[in-house]
Amino acid sequence: MKKLISACMLLALVTLHMPVSAAEVSTQAVQAAVKKSLTNNAGAIKNNKRVDFVIDESFYDEQLDQNNGPFRVDLACKAYALDTHWLLLAGTCMRYYTEGDIREVGDHEYMERHGRTIKSASPSMDGYAENGSVMLMWSAKAQYAAPFVNVLATASPNNLFALTANHTVKINTARFGTDAVKKRKLLTNSVKNNTFKLDEGATDLSGTATDPLFMISANGNEFLAAYNNGTISYAYNMTFDDAFHTFDGQPSDIWYSLTKEDLNFIKSTVTQHRPSDWARIKNRLFFNQTVTPYFTK
Repeated sequence: MKKLISACMLLALVTLHMPVSAAEVSTQAVQAAVKKSLTNNAGAIKNNKRVDFVIDESFYDEQLDQNNGPFRVDLACKAYALDTHWLLLAGTCMRYYTEGDIREVGDHEYMERHGRTIKSASPSMDGYAENGSVMLMWSAKAQYAAPFVNVLATASPNNLFALTANHTVKINTARFGTDAVKKRKLLTNSVKNNTFKLDEGATDLSGTATDPLFMISANGNEFLAAYNNGTISYAYNMTFDDAFHTFDGQPSDIWYSLTKEDLNFIKSTVTQHRPSDWARIKNRLFFNQTVTPYFTK
């Protein structure tokens, strides 16, 4: 028995003193540096902001063979601070509304839009860019405060389903004028391309236009991973009455996940317009997992 104990102690001492390869040391150092650089952003999902836009929009009426407008459009979108001078919004914010009736315009069958200009935004901006999925606004004068949002893109919504094993799903919904954070579950077998649905009951508040979906990690970090696919309905300001019927976010049971293309779009936009901010922003962009940022430089 004494020999067995002595042998075990000797094995333990040998194990403790086994040399660690240079590759293992390098990997451990990188992981430690990354972990140290990541700032916990608990509460980011609640730190949303409202951006109000005034837009000029024109359309061509094929039935009457004439141009119409420009007409003023008012709308507002939900936004999150990506960095001190940057806001992140859903790409649906600037999506043309084409369903239902647009007041005073007439039959959609004969209407073709041919012009849109953002006249002003509040808070103000130096510029904006959008790719259909996400939208970025930047301003040198802005001083947005942490917690800043992390962005999680995936190869497929199926990756989000896999992450639910150790992440919590939450949405921030503006449904019925609320600003509510709600815990949700993803609906099994609902994935179609890069869209999916939530497992919601009849009394649950669903998402509406520009609402985000977050994945919350076990250590409390929050990652914006998807947006509601609803659009914003709006009225052209043609008459006095239109001032009281401006815009309304439409609900949707469909959500779309962010992709690697969206991460590359964020990188190209930041490095083109405010490259000095990239060193911070790149640490908030993730792909398929929530441990290591996607971009290393």
